[in-house]
Amino acid sequence: MMHELTYSIITHIKAQVTELVDVVWIYDGVTLTGKTKPFGTVEQMAGNTNIIAKEREYFETFYRFQVGLHAKSIAERSRLQEKIKNALLQPNIALLDTSQPFPPPTVGFFYCDVLAVTPIPVADVTDETNKNLVYFDVEIYVQRKNGEADLTKFEQ
Repeated sequence: MMHELTYSIITHIKAQVTELVDVVWIYDGVTLTGKTKPFGTVEQMAGNTNIIAKEREYFETFYRFQVGLHAKSIAERSRLQEKIKNALLQPNIALLDTSQPFPPPTVGFFYCDVLAVTPIPVADVTDETNKNLVYFDVEIYVQRKNGEADLTKFEQ
């Protein structure tokens, strides 16, 4: 489900915040140096799973992401961070089934909680890539029946 959620968040932000040049999936080896601003990033963070019913019948998972905004100026960052936050807080974000052929079909909907919005000061004033940077700590809560593989069989 992690792949579907990440792809769905990226697709949703691209559709809702059209001022962004791109939204980049962050993983090992990805470099942002030289990218045209403004752009967004989505990176998986540590999550956790808990058993919530007797005999391990149901479990809950907290999927966590760090969504970044790299802007050209503080004014642009201030405007776009509100748009990204509002996009993430919308109900019914489409869950796209990335195991299917492109374009992936919508198989359900989910919502995100924005836990924090953190502006990051640049440590080196010559570092153009990380100037005017802000991160959103995002969480998606999912309950599922143990053994259920169908993406549409979850609750929030």
